[in-house]
Formats: sequence, C-alpha cells, structure tokens
Amino acid sequence: MENTLEIKHLKTYFHTMKGVVPAVDDVSITVPKGKIVGIVGESGCGKSMTAMSVMQLIRKPGKIEGGQILFKGEDLLEKSEKEMEKIRGDRISMIFQEPMTSLNPVYTIGHQVTEAILIHEKIEKGEAEKRAVEILSAVGIPEPEKRMKSYPHQLSGGLRQRVMIGMAMVMKPDLLIADEPTTALDVTIEAQILHLMRKLRDENGTSILLITHNMGVVAEVCDDVYVMYAGKVMEHTDVFTLFKQAEHPYTAGLLRSIPRIDAVKDRLYSIPGVVPNLLHLPAGCSFSTRCPYAMDRCYEERPELVCLEAEKHELRCFSCMTKFEREAENGRF
Repeated sequence: MENTLEIKHLKTYFHTMKGVVPAVDDVSITVPKGKIVGIVGESGCGKSMTAMSVMQLIRKPGKIEGGQILFKGEDLLEKSEKEMEKIRGDRISMIFQEPMTSLNPVYTIGHQVTEAILIHEKIEKGEAEKRAVEILSAVGIPEPEKRMKSYPHQLSGGLRQRVMIGMAMVMKPDLLIADEPTTALDVTIEAQILHLMRKLRDENGTSILLITHNMGVVAEVCDDVYVMYAGKVMEHTDVFTLFKQAEHPYTAGLLRSIPRIDAVKDRLYSIPGVVPNLLHLPAGCSFSTRCPYAMDRCYEERPELVCLEAEKHELRCFSCMTKFEREAENGRF
C-alpha cells in the first residue's frame, strides 16, 4: 500500500536554560494513502510537536535533531522554507487545536478563506470568493454568503472549527493533520466534524493524521493508532486490536479511564502518578514510575519498540515481552 506520510526516527528537541527537552524522541509513524491514523496520549506526550515537525513549524529553542519526514517519498526536512510554503495549505493542510487563536481576529472569514485559495492558485479574486462560499456551504455553515462578512468572534466554537476545516479542505490536500479538532465541542458538532473528515477522505482520497486524547473519537474514525508517552511511541496497532487487546500498561490505563455507563456508581479510574518531567526522565522506561507491572529491569533499561511476529503490533514494554515469551514457551503464542 502506498504511504502518504512516513515519519522515521524523528527527534525534535528543545534546548532550554535548564537542559535539553526531548519533546519527540525517536518517533516513527506511517500514514497510508486514504487512511485515518490516530495519535493518542496525555497532554505533553509529544503529539502536537510531532505534527508541528511535519509542517516544519518548529521554532527556537526547538530544533529537529534527526530522522526523516517522507511525504509521498520526498523528505520534507530537505525542503527550503519557500518550498514548504508551497506545500503547506496546498498538499498538506492542518487544523490547529484552537480555532479562535488560529483565525485572525481582524479579518473577515471570507477574506481568510479566499486568501488561502489565492496563495496557491492564480485565479481572479471573484472566482476565489465563489469557491470560498462553496466550501463554507460544504462544511455545513448556514448562510455562507452572510458568514463571509463575519469576524471570528461573531461565530460559535463549532462554526469556527468548520471554517478551519473548510480552509484545510479547500485545496483538496493529500494529507490533513487534525490537532484535537473536536476539543470543547458538544457531541452533536463533534459527530458532524468527524463526518466531514471521513467525507474528505472518501471523496478525495485524503490521508488524515488525527491527534486526540479522546478514545471515543479514535474508535469511531481511525484505522491505525499510535499511543505516545513522554515523547515516544509506546504501542502501535490497528484500532480493532487496540480496543480488543491493548497490551501496553499505559494503553490499558487510558482505556480503563474511559467512563462506562455500566459503572456509573464506581469512582472514575485514573492512571496513578503524573507524566515525568522531560528534563528528568527515569533511567529506564519512562512509564516505570506509574506502571503496576514494572520489574527491576524496567527501572534500569530503556525498552525498544518491538514488532510482534505474525501481527502488525508494536510494543515498547519489557513486562509485555516477558509475558509473550512465557506464552510462546507454553505454545499459546
């Protein structure tokens, strides 16, 4: 299968006065053509930094220290800023986490959507405005001609997010990166936005990299899932395997944290402890201080990401590998 995006051993570090922060540490992610791939994890795990690295939007004190970002076979890290300006918004689009801060408050919605078209296509302004109205209508914004004259503060959060999706969709990109596209939206608007993303994939063959902490969203739209923690991928598999048989203790903890309607009388579960300071990571596995299955080895060595044989399932966990070795010895794996 052709891959739209291949991130290989990406390292994005921030050089601060207190030391080096490995925000993205040896991360590899593949987004096949026409698929929706999710990245999940707690805040600060490196999800957004991975996306910003793909878009080449990392600024000082941040720096991409190594790896490759292959977009349709071309390494984006070898592109100049002018070359990236042509790619951004055209072949690769991004929906940022907070639409109120992503949209310019002093320009109308129509001006901003039209500008996104004119930057990448040599057409008349009137034609660009016509296309802007069409895209606003396509993403479900009522009275699009009227909304063209509105400013961002005059729109609800759901409408602003639809504008952002419209701007991302207008050039029919090969890759759409969506960073928490449904945060702070009610479930009705969330469902509509997820529908729009699936429609973009189905009609245009667009590949989507979806960044979220919402496991319900992942279950609804994703094909593959990468679970990140402290700048590293801890588990990767297809969405069905993840929910049916998550192996990594961190992934299991995330799934257990989802409120269940059949357990409303119980106290909501949360993973004990806190995410470690990236300046002072544990000597061994970064999750060892919170893991209920941690062994002596987990506190001393850092596990590698291992692919299980006969499965497209990757894990970074000593205790999981020990379990599989025992099952293999007993003929059950």
